[in-house]
Amino acid sequence: MIGAGVLGVSVAARLAEAGVGVTLLERAGPGRAATRSSFAWLNANDKAPRAYHDLNHAGMRAWAGLAARLGGAAWYRPAGNLEWAADAAARARLTARVRRLTGWGYPARLVGAAEAAELEPSLRLPWPAPDLAWFPDEGYLLTEPLVSHLAQVAAGHGATVLTGEPGHVVGLDAVMGAGDGGTGRQVGGGAVRAVRTAAGRVIPADVVVCCTGRWVPELAALAGAACPVPLVPWAEPGAAAPGLVVQAGPVTPPGPRRIVHAPDVYLRPHSGGLVHLEAPDAAVDLHTPEADLRRWAEELLRRARRVVRGLQDADVAGYRVCVRPMPADGRSIVGWLPGAGGLYVAVTHSGVTLAAHLAGLITAELVTGAAAGELAPYRPDRFAAVTPVPEPGRPGR
Repeated sequence: MIGAGVLGVSVAARLAEAGVGVTLLERAGPGRAATRSSFAWLNANDKAPRAYHDLNHAGMRAWAGLAARLGGAAWYRPAGNLEWAADAAARARLTARVRRLTGWGYPARLVGAAEAAELEPSLRLPWPAPDLAWFPDEGYLLTEPLVSHLAQVAAGHGATVLTGEPGHVVGLDAVMGAGDGGTGRQVGGGAVRAVRTAAGRVIPADVVVCCTGRWVPELAALAGAACPVPLVPWAEPGAAAPGLVVQAGPVTPPGPRRIVHAPDVYLRPHSGGLVHLEAPDAAVDLHTPEADLRRWAEELLRRARRVVRGLQDADVAGYRVCVRPMPADGRSIVGWLPGAGGLYVAVTHSGVTLAAHLAGLITAELVTGAAAGELAPYRPDRFAAVTPVPEPGRPGR
């Protein structure tokens, strides 16, 4: 298992619980890449088509079930989400979305300013106050304690967790002409049978599961895969995949206790008495100068002060550019990678919402060899042709 973000540790824990021998490899600490910076919003809110909405809704239910099974974990926060729009056209789209989601059986409704203030007493609404959309079943995760917990669960069931140089994968060794054991997982001339790390260790493997986010295409290339794993570009100036995340505090009670999507800033409570902030128009990338990042961070805090109370004494506590792993066609990529037998990949922009549910589906596929019908639209082999790159969605999805 390569990659110890929220998806990787979720799969590792489920596999270990199922009695599978697992070695979990991560070049940094568990959850220290995109997972650490995620808005971590659990939702199936604006995710079309219906099948993808249903997959995400199942993801929300899976986290609720896992938190209950693990004893009401503190990292699970089903706090609900309030959203409003800035102008008439946006309000019409929001109303239509609420109507569509309600028709799909997803809890959503419009509420007036008075009810919104009861739900979130910290709100500072504009005047005249708009109607707001209320999504009561949505929530968020505190990803750092979550990932730490799941890594401990995996280790407690016998998994080996290697980080730093011992966990930094630098090569995948294939055996040419190796059979697929009847699983259908080999397409092409070779099957991955070992992983090489920067520490010089060669780790034999029957199956390699790759959950490394933006690095999945690089590892697929190391395996000699014939099928690409195309992601929205992230490395060059002006790339769409990077986003700015900001933590600010301290929060003075009563600060926000729910997720809030205002027109120009998104926020939620964060651990340590902070708030997590993002914005739809914070145009940053991996090349943005530090001074510009700092200006954007201060701007997000100014916007947040206009939206909620409790931030009058807050300062920017930290900020970073997070590279969101975004499949090029907007849909998750999950399954055996053609041209690289024994290599199973999973990469999605909805990693936090989907991780617990995908972990169950992936584990069932690996243990039983039976394909999960729910994952049929998301197989890597759909990329036989060039896929257009869309505009990015909202952060943290």
